[in-house]
Amino acid sequence: MAEPGAPSGLQKGFLTAPVRSRPAFALTPLADIMFQLLIFFMLTTSLAPYALVPLVRAAAPEAGAAPAAEAPAPDSAAPAVWNLGQGVVRSGGAEVPLADLPLVLAELRDSRVEEILLFITDTARTQDMVTVLEAVEDAGFARLRLMGR
Repeated sequence: MAEPGAPSGLQKGFLTAPVRSRPAFALTPLADIMFQLLIFFMLTTSLAPYALVPLVRAAAPEAGAAPAAEAPAPDSAAPAVWNLGQGVVRSGGAEVPLADLPLVLAELRDSRVEEILLFITDTARTQDMVTVLEAVEDAGFARLRLMGR
């Protein structure tokens, strides 16, 4: 028996170990990490590749008109390769200001070019890309591929 006034852990001269309770498993840190991973994967995943984004408006079919064939012509020219800089488009050694794009696109259309590869350089601004996209859409090109870093 313990002496009166003695600490409760002492019993006839021996120390007894206090009863330890086992800590409960906490799920809160696991849930936090799962939510962070979910947000990370949602922000880094693209749902539609750029090649699937349509660039031209769909025209309403006329009454009685047969649908146009979508097959490319077998003798079509190779795609035009452009580098978009700040205010200019470079093709080979030539630099074309963005204001002159409608004339260049008309020449490409006459030479049966159906696709344009547009490489975006570090000097290009967002407005330059929008200007090229609008000019290509107005010229009626069906395919434009954007290449960037």
